[in-house]
Amino acid sequence: MKFFIDKEKLSYAIQNVQRAITTRSPLPILTGILFSCSGGRLNLSATDMEMSINCSVPADVIVPGALVIPARYIAEFSKKLPDVPIEFETIGGGNLATIRYGQSEFNINGYNAGDFPSFQVPEGEFSFALKAEEFKNTVRKVTYALSTDEARPVFTGVLLEIEGDQATMVATDTFRLAMKKFKVPASTPEIINVNVPGKTLNETVRVMGSSDTVRVTLSKNHIMFETQDTVITSRLISGRFPSYRQVIPQSFTCTLSASIREMLDSADRASLLAGEKSSLIVFQTRSEGVVISVRSENGWIREDIEACTEGENFDILFNVRYLSDALKACDGEDITMKLTGTYTPALLTSPGDDDYLSIIVPARTSKE
Repeated sequence: MKFFIDKEKLSYAIQNVQRAITTRSPLPILTGILFSCSGGRLNLSATDMEMSINCSVPADVIVPGALVIPARYIAEFSKKLPDVPIEFETIGGGNLATIRYGQSEFNINGYNAGDFPSFQVPEGEFSFALKAEEFKNTVRKVTYALSTDEARPVFTGVLLEIEGDQATMVATDTFRLAMKKFKVPASTPEIINVNVPGKTLNETVRVMGSSDTVRVTLSKNHIMFETQDTVITSRLISGRFPSYRQVIPQSFTCTLSASIREMLDSADRASLLAGEKSSLIVFQTRSEGVVISVRSENGWIREDIEACTEGENFDILFNVRYLSDALKACDGEDITMKLTGTYTPALLTSPGDDDYLSIIVPARTSKE
């Protein structure tokens, strides 16, 4: 194997694929990046056996070949390289890679490329393309509600539901829920209902770069995202996603409308006294507006927010981080919040975006 490549292109490709590497793997080869070159392209691949990432960049290929290089070393080393053409070479089909830059060289032992696991490419039962910005916006609006509890893997994923040309993404950690609807340019004859790992969606957004579109391909057990130069393939999460429609409130006894910016700023200031453990704020609806307050051993704060309110008045405990995350995901200037009681889920929507909603479940004190 022998090729020349710009430092910028090399660093870009390494940065993209190393997101699929786990340091906890018992197989040393999975801590490496597969370098393979042919036909004027350098292809880099990495996998943790659940998610795989492949990135292809232009290179001056002299001798085609492949080698797995430990990611821990090549990722850090590539950042420290000078801005000169970089030469990679392996001698006699061995596992030693020689990297030359200017008058210097770096040698590193790798692994046989033949031992690297192959990519699971979906055969493609259904495929569609989305504009990059629409995809990024949809993912941003739902993934904040994901659970990080690996003991309940179904909640670490995002439900992707497609019926005809109408698609819906839903995420929940059981304390909050986010849902975003969007159109797909293709129509499926059957209802598709899959659980996509939240990590895969977030990593796809991170590696999209300047791509204008992202192509999504679904099969029975896998999903694939293709951008301009990067392909991410991931296993789907098994297990039944909860029936989210049942938790969306249909009737309300209090409705309020307020500035997103004002409510978010007030929540952020109140969070300073809420504490990391409880993170609870008191949220009060009144005829003249909304009051956010916190009283703790460190002090107390009261924030009065102008709002248009209709219906009953409630005193509710919210996790301030949940409220802030929901507000940050909303577009526009105002937020509409609908309530039915002190302990029942609150529904948040943003005027002008009928395809998005968020739900927050109020907290209870230890005495309740």
